[in-house]
Amino acid sequence: MAATVTIRRLTGSGPTSTDITGINTRANAEDAHSTAGTTNPIQIPASGTNYSYWVVTQLSADTSPAGTINNLKWYTDGANGFGTGVTCKMNTATGYVQATGTPGTTGTQLTTGNYATLAGAPTDAFGFTSGSPKSVTGSISNPSTGAFGDRVVYQIEVGSTAGPGATASETFTWKYDET
Repeated sequence: MAATVTIRRLTGSGPTSTDITGINTRANAEDAHSTAGTTNPIQIPASGTNYSYWVVTQLSADTSPAGTINNLKWYTDGANGFGTGVTCKMNTATGYVQATGTPGTTGTQLTTGNYATLAGAPTDAFGFTSGSPKSVTGSISNPSTGAFGDRVVYQIEVGSTAGPGATASETFTWKYDET
């Protein structure tokens, strides 16, 4: 029987693992999962760039696969719909590092220096599509359950040319093989 696999967002010092499968999760200037929270938006800077707190996601097998889950991939639709002055950078990471920053203003920039287990410098998330997805290391085999694979970490960057208000939603997709 196929495993039940969920997408988890990791936040806080624990970390707290929240199932975000099939729902929205907002990248704000705070280290918390929110579906529509506007308490701590990323402020548009007068110059330069402000950042969301980084968003850390990982797959979890809530039931054991019949065999193995592997060949993990992550991708976008390839078109940045966030609007002028807003971008999204991402990479994979082997471990969890809690997001930091100034709540309600900006997160700490996602870099290999600030996130020690990041696989490399973050790149444009919209460069990864179904035809050219980001490969994510990891697998899980029967009879195991729980979190598996590397984390996908992304961050929204807001420049001084961004317009006020909420951006459009974007969909990020995980894909895997199960045998």
